[in-house]
Order: sequence, then C-alpha cells, then structure tokens
Amino acid sequence: MTRKEIMQLLGIATANFPSLQEKDLKPTAILWEKTLSDVPYQVAENALIKVLSTSKFFPTVAEIREAIVAITEPRKLDAIEAWDLIVQAIRKYGFYREPQAMESLPEDVARMARRFTWRELCHNENPDTLRAQFRMAWETESKREKEMSVLPTDIRELIGTVSNQLVMDRPPLRLVKKVD
Repeated sequence: MTRKEIMQLLGIATANFPSLQEKDLKPTAILWEKTLSDVPYQVAENALIKVLSTSKFFPTVAEIREAIVAITEPRKLDAIEAWDLIVQAIRKYGFYREPQAMESLPEDVARMARRFTWRELCHNENPDTLRAQFRMAWETESKREKEMSVLPTDIRELIGTVSNQLVMDRPPLRLVKKVD
C-alpha cells in the first residue's frame, strides 16, 4: 500500500471522528504505513470500515489487522469440530488405515492428530481425558496461529528466521546415563 492510500484510509477514519480532524495525524500515518503496507488497499479499506462500524474509538493497528484476518482468512474449525472429524476418521478407517485417515482430514487437523499419534488416538482407554488434552492443544495452537496471522508479513518472516536460527544453533540433546 502506498503513502497516498494510507492517507486515504486516515481520511476515512477521521471522517468518523470529527474531533480528530484538526489534529496532526502524521505520526499515525507513519505508524500505519509501517504496519499496514503489506496489505492491499481494498482489503485494508474494508477492514477499516468493519472496525469503524463496531468501535466507538479511533481504530488501532491491532484492530485493523484483526479485521483484515477476519475478512481474508476462512473460519478455522474449533476444537470440538476438529475432534469430531478425528472421531469420524477413526470410525471410518480404523487403526490400520492411518494414511487414508490422515488424507481425509483437513491439514491442520491431520497435523494435530500426528502430534498425538494415530495409535494413541485409536487405542486410548480414557477418551474423555484425550479429548480434553486435544482441546487444550488445539486452542493453544489456534491462539498461536491467530497471533502470528495479525502480524505484518516482514515481522512474521523475521520471527520465522529467528526461530529457525535458534533451533539450528541449539546443541543436540544428549541422553544422560542413569547412575546407579
């Protein structure tokens, strides 16, 4: 998004808040340019209108970015819906047809199922506990994904690079022998 488009967005926002029309919004323009420049203008405008329609205060970058995610990304399954898909896959494919079961699941659900292992999901003797653990893990992962999705693209890339570098710099784990 260009500086001119950022100024257009600020014009829309200040039209909703007449008391701000006389204020110097240059710092806000600089901030919005740094934090919203990775978003296409039309998407940002729609997100801004969404925020202005529901907020009584001048929009923050966080509110605008959350609205951008709400507009551009499909609704994510909640933990109960994801768990139901896993239960259906277990019933349909059973323990021995794990590859077909994983292929039948959406990617994020299959990834979470792999974290628990298919064997554990199929043969667990305490399904209520497993369901609760799955729900907590799903909600934690969903929160992490949501936090990352609202960040500007360059910040997400920086975090990814730093995370990968930390993993690469970490010394390999060594098993400690038990001393008798």
